[in-house]
Amino acid sequence: MSEPVWERLRAPDHRRLRIGPIRRASVEQLRIVDGQLPEHDDAVAFDAHHEPDGRIRVRAAARDDIDVTPWEIVADRLDIDGSDGRLEALLAGEGRVAAPGELDRQACNCRGVSVDAAYHTIAAGWETADAVKRATRIGFGPCQGRRCIPWLADRLELDPEDRLAQITPRPPLVPVPISVLRAFVEPDGTRTPD
Repeated sequence: MSEPVWERLRAPDHRRLRIGPIRRASVEQLRIVDGQLPEHDDAVAFDAHHEPDGRIRVRAAARDDIDVTPWEIVADRLDIDGSDGRLEALLAGEGRVAAPGELDRQACNCRGVSVDAAYHTIAAGWETADAVKRATRIGFGPCQGRRCIPWLADRLELDPEDRLAQITPRPPLVPVPISVLRAFVEPDGTRTPD
C-alpha cells in the first residue's frame, strides 16, 4: 500500500466502517512489515503488550473498503521489519522487542526510555523535566508522565513543585471515561458552551 500506516484504517470518504468479528490466532513468531501483518490479511498493528507469561499480544485490524476485520494475535516472539520504532517503543524495547523482566531498567516504561538514556541526556546539559522529555520521549506514553516525571524530577534534583520539574500537560490531565466526555457534546456533535 502506498498510503501511510496511520491512514490505513481510516474509513474511505468518511463512511461508517462495518466491524466484523475478532479473529484470534496464537503463533510462535509474528511477522510485522511496515506496521502490517502479511500472514494475517495485511492487518495494521495498533497495539501490543507483553503478557504475564512473556508472550506478546498484538491487536490489529484489516480494512477492505468499509469492512474491517479485527485481529488479536498472541506470539512467542516478533519479527519486525521496516519499523518506524513506535511498536518497539510501545513494547519498551528501544529498537528491539524487550525481554520479560527487562523493563526494570526503564526510566519510562510506556515509551521504553532506558535509565541510561535519561542519565546521558541529563549529563549532556538538559536541565528541566520538559527538556529531557522532548529529548528522550520520557512522559509521552499513555500515563502522560505520571510514573516517570516524578522519578526524573528527583534525578534532576528539582523539587516536585518547582516549575522546572513539571512537563507541558496534555489533556486529559487524568484518565476520563468516554461517558463523561460525551456529556460535553451536544447531540449535533458540537461542544457545549463553557
